Amino acid sequence: MLEFSNKPKVKHTQRVKDLVRNRWGIDDNVVIMVSELKCHKDGCPDVETVIALMAEDQNPTKIKIERPVAEVDPKIIKEHKPK
Repeated sequence: MLEFSNKPKVKHTQRVKDLVRNRWGIDDNVVIMVSELKCHKDGCPDVETVIALMAEDQNPTKIKIERPVAEVDPKIIKEHKPK
């Protein structure tokens, strides 16, 4: 029986978290969540990466990238930096 492994996605998720923290200059006290989600709405990509920045006493900032987490690279992170 074939077993499903989430390990490759976990590695990409951590890589993207590290890129976000380093490229965007995010403080260590801000929680970064990276999720790969399937979209079921018309007109959106099959899979998107959602990055949430959660600082204490602030509403989360969410950034959506229309790519699987494995395809998110430093250039894409730079292009999606919140203002």
